[in-house]
Amino acid sequence: MIDDIDSKIIKLLGKDARMPNNQIAKAIKVSEGTVRNRIAKLLNQKIINISLIRNVNQMNNPGIAFIGLDVEASLKEKIAKQLSRMPEVRFVSTLMGRHDLMAFVLAENAAELSHILYQKIASIEGVQFTESSIGLKYFKYDYKWGRLVDE
Repeated sequence: MIDDIDSKIIKLLGKDARMPNNQIAKAIKVSEGTVRNRIAKLLNQKIINISLIRNVNQMNNPGIAFIGLDVEASLKEKIAKQLSRMPEVRFVSTLMGRHDLMAFVLAENAAELSHILYQKIASIEGVQFTESSIGLKYFKYDYKWGRLVDE
């Protein structure tokens, strides 16, 4: 469980994950040791994860697709887990609506995206139909919506 101090640390790290512990401590009026221990606890408990976020507009020709998948109902969770293990798949969710699953894919280029869509994803047992919407120009890619989830 997180408390007010943890919440403040998370908020500051969310703005700048490279913020030094002493600056965080000063901002929330606790000791640097408290910040260091709290961050270690949050990482160990998998409440937070600190990672690098790449600017998609600085990539040469990124391939980004939102993929709606229709799958065999009995295999939905298995397929979602298979998709989750693919490094190019950045988001997977079960849905209530037009499709059974939604996946978000970020590839280095269109050729890689095509391979992922037509060889890797389409060949998964139980995938019956996929509908892809391919990104053309990117106005916002907010990494904050990609939250850490239990696997």
